[in-house]
Amino acid sequence: MSNRILLVSPASPFSPRSGAQQRTALLHEALRTRGDVDVLLIEPTAGPSRLVPPKPGILAHGYWHQRSFGIGKFKPDRALDLALRADGVDLTRYRLVVSRYLNPISKLLIPPDVRTVVDLDDWGYHYAPGALALAAQFKSRYAAWLAQRQLKRFDAYFFVSRRDQFRHLDLQSALLPNIPYSPPALPFPQTGSSTLLFVGSLWYAPNRKGIDRFLSRCWPLIKAACTHARLLLVGTAPPAVRQAWERHPGVSAPGFVDSLEDAYRNAAFTIAPIYSGGGTNIKILESLAYGRACVTTSHGADAFGADLENAGLAIVKDDAAFARQCTAWLTNIDNRRGEAEKGPTAIKRHFTRTVFHEQVALLCASPVRPG
Repeated sequence: MSNRILLVSPASPFSPRSGAQQRTALLHEALRTRGDVDVLLIEPTAGPSRLVPPKPGILAHGYWHQRSFGIGKFKPDRALDLALRADGVDLTRYRLVVSRYLNPISKLLIPPDVRTVVDLDDWGYHYAPGALALAAQFKSRYAAWLAQRQLKRFDAYFFVSRRDQFRHLDLQSALLPNIPYSPPALPFPQTGSSTLLFVGSLWYAPNRKGIDRFLSRCWPLIKAACTHARLLLVGTAPPAVRQAWERHPGVSAPGFVDSLEDAYRNAAFTIAPIYSGGGTNIKILESLAYGRACVTTSHGADAFGADLENAGLAIVKDDAAFARQCTAWLTNIDNRRGEAEKGPTAIKRHFTRTVFHEQVALLCASPVRPG
């Protein structure tokens, strides 16, 4: 039997800048320890299904036609299949097909004797209470129901949290946690900084809405108590959005920065005001790895469970508590230093490349499909 593995993804593993791209790169790295790996990029488009010239290292780059209202979202795309066959992409060559997310692999016509594993990153998307109108709630629930129906199509699954995995004990699965992509060799020492830091893709709705809420409900209270406080928002966002945020006193939103290390080194601690979304928040793990304590919400921390208990996280229940915790850490460097020193130990125990590779091996080591 062939030892070749096909990694299907909407994004290349060879340019890991965002958290999603970094997870793809880590999965590609881990799969390469199990066999020869080809990469097939599959993305949605409003235009016709087709192939485009792939970049170096990519087997093929395909687009599938995305119809209105999610019609046929998970149906195999026969036009794409024909284009792949004409390009010489033969799925029977592979003993294993691994997909980042459910949608890309759903567009392929997988031969029946090829084992399949799907990475359900961002599974179980949570919407903040009151955040959606009735029509939008119905649409989101329908999308979740439709995705659930696809789970019997494939052989095994990666979940990013025990919270998600426990909801699907009937499936063959492994817990594949998000991990810091390039953690420092040693955590940074605490400084007398008065800068709060947020790192994340600010075009992503849960991040953007969390920052909007923090600026309107928490930041005024913090600035009133600590006039010297500063807030640095790092991550790609539209210029108009960043300009609106920078109208708040003491707020800087430069977008993408060349050195995350400098941002963490010069921060007092980080914030993760996340109230919605799925998966886990890599920004929390990264903060702890760098030696920076983090203030977050119950939703932001819930996916990590006991792995991050007593690990430098302050979990707050409402906006007033969020502001009080930030103020307390701004005014007490010894307290925040003590909390920050707990984080790296938890990261090294539960969120490392070694753990990641071991979990990939659980589902991908054997060429035999489950009976």
